[in-house]
Amino acid sequence: MTMQFTARHSEQDHVRRAKSLESDRRMCRRLTALSMPFFLVSTLVQRAIRPATGGHRLSIFAQARANANATIPFMFMG
Repeated sequence: MTMQFTARHSEQDHVRRAKSLESDRRMCRRLTALSMPFFLVSTLVQRAIRPATGGHRLSIFAQARANANATIPFMFMG
């Protein structure tokens, strides 16, 4: 028995995937927003303990966001 795929079926599947990706993006933004206070405090502590030795540094908010974006995906790894 073979299954025929129509353009309509693949279009519905494409829409379903697009909605799923948008849902994942919203969840990632929410997790980042909820965890930002923690990463902001950890960035402030990190800078108090280890002051910069010159050169260009990111702002506190940019560094906290970068830390959040680097850490959050590890929460979902098994």
